[in-house]
This record gives sequence, structure tokens and C-alpha cells, in this order.
Amino acid sequence: MLSSITTITALIALSNAHPWVPSGDLPMDLTVTFSAPEMVYSVCDRDFTQSAKNFSVATAGVAVNPGQTANDPTMTITGASPGDMFTILMLDSDAPAPDNDVGGTLKPLLHMLITNITNADPSTGTVVDPYVGPMPPPCQPANTYHYLLLKQTAALSLTFDDLPQYTPNCTLPVFAGKCLFEVTNFISSNQLTTVGYASMVAGADGFVRYTQVNDPVLSWMTEADTCKGIDGYDPCPTLATAPPSSSSDNVKMSIMASAWCLIFSFIFALN
Repeated sequence: MLSSITTITALIALSNAHPWVPSGDLPMDLTVTFSAPEMVYSVCDRDFTQSAKNFSVATAGVAVNPGQTANDPTMTITGASPGDMFTILMLDSDAPAPDNDVGGTLKPLLHMLITNITNADPSTGTVVDPYVGPMPPPCQPANTYHYLLLKQTAALSLTFDDLPQYTPNCTLPVFAGKCLFEVTNFISSNQLTTVGYASMVAGADGFVRYTQVNDPVLSWMTEADTCKGIDGYDPCPTLATAPPSSSSDNVKMSIMASAWCLIFSFIFALN
């Protein structure tokens, strides 16, 4: 039940920066389980080996690799009572963009939304917005991906077309209903209560770099750009972690690469 001192401390720290992240012990557990195959990504003049791995995310701040979380997870809920109905949100609070127009700590980027879960079985729910895995850009700090387990008071009739009402400040058409997602508004408007939480932290890996180099949508992105920071390539720009207002071309290039990766991922998930 998220009872360890370490987990509670992590939740308190997160909730101070993210008002929609719960603090303290919670009545239910949400476990997100991934099954990753062994893969080799040949990019940046070397092979990045991804080991086959089955693992679960059930606490706060679990370190993961994007390649190992690329496939849809299975999820389990523990501690529910008969008749309980749930919603699950997945959010990225660190999505970069030149003008903070994708996501941030107050209004993150929506990565998944499932409603009307019954029998404590997420597979029974309505997939309003399908899962999109982590795609953090190289030369940027790791991103945190949050899973909120929300208890419903009644069935919800939400569809994807309803989501723009929770993203009124989102100006990017491709991310309509996703960027700058107003979590607290969504929770209060739908009379939801947070009863479970887990999160994972991911930095760029071989999967991210391979995706940037090989996806047709990103054909303008050169291998030299996405491989910065790897031995044999240019170092990461010294201003890569500068605030979004930075005028650095290198910062903007890395940010745009991440945005295109997200766009491709979302389009792929919807097909």
C-alpha cells in the first residue's frame, strides 16, 4: 500500500512540485508490468543491446529504459472493493518544448487514459487514449512518467473528442487533447479520487536514438545530431538543460526532435 518510508518521502517531494501527485500512504496499489524482448539497436556507430526483461513499476521513481517500456503494459489493481470503478491516467511532467507548450509540472502531457475499469481489471476499461511509451530526448534530463489510479463515483462517458476541454491552452493541433493537460480540472470535473500511484523515470537509450535516426517522420534528423553525447560524437550542448526561453539552436533542435518522436508515437498508437 505504498507504505515504505522511502516511497512516502518520494511522493511528498513530487507532490510539492506537482500538485496532482498524491502524498502519503494510499489505500490501493497500481502495478504496471512490462515484458520487453531482447533487441539490438544499431545506431551511433555501435550496437545498443536491450536485454529481455519482465519487470513491474509499483512505487514512485522506478528507473526504466524507454526500449523496455515501448510495448503496452499490463496493469493490476490491488485493494479494491466489489463494485469499485476506476480511471487510470499516464502523464509526462517533463515534456520539453520551446515555449512550454507540450507539458510541465502543472499541466503535463497525456500519455494514456483508461476509464470505467471494473472488477479491479484494467483490461475491462474504455481506452479513451491509448498507451504511448516514453520517448525522452538525448542530451536532456530524464523524464518522469506518472500513473494515477483514480476512483470513480459513476460511469464516465468520455471519448477522445472530449479531451480538448481539459487542454484549453494547448496550441499544437497534433497534440490536441494531450498537451498541457489540466489534471486537477479533470479530476474535480469528473468527481474522481486518487487512490493509487506509481511513476517511472526514463532517459534516452539506444531505442530513442535508433527511433530518431530511422523513422521516416524524422528523416531531417541526422545521426550526428541524435548521437551527441556518445563517445566519438560531439558532446551534448552545454545549454541543453537551459530553460525553454533559451535561444540556443542546439536546445531547440533537441526539443524539436523529441516533439517529432512524440508525434510519430501518438500517430502510430492511434493506427
